[in-house]
Amino acid sequence: MSLDTISAIPAPYSRKDLVRWWEARRLRFNMWVGSVGVITWLLVLIVGSLAVKPGVDFEEPLMMIFGPIIYGVMANLCFSIGWIVDTMLYRGRPRAALYKAGLIFSVVLTALPGIWAVVAWCITLYTGKKLD
Repeated sequence: MSLDTISAIPAPYSRKDLVRWWEARRLRFNMWVGSVGVITWLLVLIVGSLAVKPGVDFEEPLMMIFGPIIYGVMANLCFSIGWIVDTMLYRGRPRAALYKAGLIFSVVLTALPGIWAVVAWCITLYTGKKLD
């Protein structure tokens, strides 16, 4: 299904219809961000640990526990800001491009710690020295 598809709602769309359009996509947004988040969390835990000296944490243990919860709440808050902006700057139809840009930004942002863990591990392999 296309991001532009709106099921059986005639144009122009009301602000309420815009909110419904956005909320119908929240689960898909959470699945993408959550899936990438789980992979990132595992990369930081496993690969990040390989990049540091024994007894040194790649990431603070409390942040490994509470960070994903805080991140998930903040990601959903930002998702809600998407439809708030869309309804405030009402143009009669949902901004599929705004949703798509937000989704891509969120997935990339979520992947960054995992990418850093892999880069740090590659650096340790290349230099032969673990990070402090």
